Amino acid sequence: MTVSIAHKPIQGRGGLSDLGALTLAFIDGGVEWLNWAVGDPVAGYPFPDETALIRNVQYGLHASPVTWLPRLNLLISPVKLLTFTLNDLRTVAKAEGGGDDPVTQQQVQAILAAHDVLTQADLAAVAPFLAGLGVAGSPLFQSLGLDDLGALWRLITLPPPPDGAPDLAGDAAAFAVEQARTPQEFADYYRVYLAQVGKMKAASASADERRQIADTAVQTLLPLMFGALDCPQVGDMVSPGEVAAVVADWLRQGRRIGFSRLSEGVLRIIDATTFTTEKGGAAQQAVNQYLANAQSFLAAHPPQTGRMSQDGRSCTLPIEAGTLYAELLLGPSGGITLQQFRRQRPAPSV
Repeated sequence: MTVSIAHKPIQGRGGLSDLGALTLAFIDGGVEWLNWAVGDPVAGYPFPDETALIRNVQYGLHASPVTWLPRLNLLISPVKLLTFTLNDLRTVAKAEGGGDDPVTQQQVQAILAAHDVLTQADLAAVAPFLAGLGVAGSPLFQSLGLDDLGALWRLITLPPPPDGAPDLAGDAAAFAVEQARTPQEFADYYRVYLAQVGKMKAASASADERRQIADTAVQTLLPLMFGALDCPQVGDMVSPGEVAAVVADWLRQGRRIGFSRLSEGVLRIIDATTFTTEKGGAAQQAVNQYLANAQSFLAAHPPQTGRMSQDGRSCTLPIEAGTLYAELLLGPSGGITLQQFRRQRPAPSV
């Protein structure tokens, strides 16, 4: 049997890069599989690159994109680990191997935070958060994936209301749980409520008035999002350079890169435009202007880097130029969508 990477046969972990060999060791049975595969005379396993080998070994052995690191109490894709530097991954390996000294533990926490990785201890905060909002019993939350938990966890990290301002979190959650059909949509609508009520300076209005303000905005914008869902597709996880090429070709055809879901589009229009209570053509103009500006920005500033999701199934590509910031998402199904386009807040003066 032959195991090859980019048409080059390998004879074991020694044929991998140091980073690839160390990543393989995080997969339960991964090293043992490779030893078996290179020694069996029957079939062949060709991989285009190390990322494909790591991804396929993990999924082939465990039918899951993520591996379990019990000492760190962490579910993570080996493909995500492959994006760490070698030194960082060695530190993670040391901690997972029993290195529980304070310095190592502190280093690991910094590494995980830098890579937007959440441990089970982090995600354990989601259940009491939902309970505190009064929505934990909703069927929306009966089956949560890693991405769902991450989206909900990020709601916990939203800035608290200013001193003296009412805490609208419970009302936002009640609104979101009625509007949403998925956990990701819940996170969108939760933010929509807070953003629109804040924009309208309606925090001190009655609960019914605030709900009406949020609902009116949503019902106005949702139908306008149907034309903002088109996006290019790729067959598999590809590099930022390949995403840039696909995006450039798509835009040259005069097509727009839209959102991954309706609720995400509604949130971006409320959060990043001057839209307030416009209706009809005025609301459509706000949507069209936002999308046109986003496409112009993407055409002038192709993505250069990507940030792999914790489960290894999607990749966020941030783009920053001057005061503007955008994010593309290469999703699990291969769709390339617009996740954000906004003006950045100026850095505080020192």
